[in-house]
Amino acid sequence: MYKRQHHNAVAAVLGALNADILEEAECYFGGGTAITLLLGEYRESVDIDFLCASGSGYRRLREMTHTGTLDALLDKSAGITELRDVRADQYGVRTWLGLDETRIKFEIIREARIDLAGARHPELKVPVLQRSDLYCEKLLANADRHADRSVLSRDIIDLAMMISRWGQIPDKAWEKARAAYGRSVDGAFEKAVQTIRNKEWLLECMRAMAMEQSLAEEILGVFGGPEAQN
Repeated sequence: MYKRQHHNAVAAVLGALNADILEEAECYFGGGTAITLLLGEYRESVDIDFLCASGSGYRRLREMTHTGTLDALLDKSAGITELRDVRADQYGVRTWLGLDETRIKFEIIREARIDLAGARHPELKVPVLQRSDLYCEKLLANADRHADRSVLSRDIIDLAMMISRWGQIPDKAWEKARAAYGRSVDGAFEKAVQTIRNKEWLLECMRAMAMEQSLAEEILGVFGGPEAQN
């Protein structure tokens, strides 16, 4: 059982997915929700994102959802309902799921920028991205949206928690991210760090994501503390 109700609903959906099919398709659970669940639920994360870099694997998943449902992938005996028809295109497979009063956005993203690897996780019950690819995907996400204040600096916050609890960003993750986006990844990372070192902004982001305020010191400690005040 998780501490947050929404995360228990996410876990129920993960447990109802056909992990064998996902594994064969090289489709891996990743993104903020995966990281949050792996690192002690430090923030609220409400979506389920899988990533698939295999062309043949993604083709099979699209074929299995062409009816507009997830029937071939999801055991609905646990009371999970599909709130919308599945939509699929070259970029991904998307729908909304419901369990009791909880709504969950579910997406399988066609990852065309980098190769991916992972393995089935004993607690999450589904294939999960290997750690270096979790870092890499976060670097790419930060490069895409670090300047969008509506995102609440979530990517650099996630990276800070990963660095604090797992260690520095692996060289392999940097190399893969730079191969996809060039050195813009580095510049975006530095700008995001500068933004999050504003403690007032960090605390605002943390409140919006239902984070314990005491985590601010852990996050800021990764980047040398808050910015100096003039």
